[in-house]
Amino acid sequence: MTQQWPPTPPHQAPHQQSPSPHDFPYPPPVPQPKPERPAPVDVGTAAQLLWAVAGLGLIQALAAMVLVVGEKSTFVDELMNNPSVTSGEVDMSRDSVEKLFYVGIGFTVVLILILTGLFLLFVHFMRKGRNWARMLLTIACVMMVVWTVPVLFGIGSDGSGTALALGGVQILQAVVAVGAVVLMHRKDSNSYFLRLPPSDE
Repeated sequence: MTQQWPPTPPHQAPHQQSPSPHDFPYPPPVPQPKPERPAPVDVGTAAQLLWAVAGLGLIQALAAMVLVVGEKSTFVDELMNNPSVTSGEVDMSRDSVEKLFYVGIGFTVVLILILTGLFLLFVHFMRKGRNWARMLLTIACVMMVVWTVPVLFGIGSDGSGTALALGGVQILQAVVAVGAVVLMHRKDSNSYFLRLPPSDE
């Protein structure tokens, strides 16, 4: 009987395969990434509430800026009556003061938009399960509630309709913030942020 030469090697299992040509080893298997764990309903709802908090804060801040612009003459007069200006130590005309006033308003608006963007960025990371973002948002919401306490008692308000409306927006913002904090720290939310196995309940 005629035999093939060289003889055909028997079939080998994958882990027993001979080295590849030119003595290069086979590449190691690529580990497959684990699928992301879906966020609990409480975390998704908390993210929506925090978006509402950001929106209410933005409305309140921009409305306050509009009121300040409406009182431009008052602010300019106060600055023009400043002893440093009246004594001649600071040489500023009324036009210069008005330009400085608008520069300050513009800087404040830009700062408000930047802070709102950072807040929403933290909300995004919180939604992805980053515990540090949850902690920062919790601190920010607690500070909002603390700042709202004087508003509840009418401290610092002149009693005008505009002041009452802005105070109402601030109170609503604080209430929504409290709801978001509660949802971020419930049982399922804690398991999600701390990478604990989901409960069977």
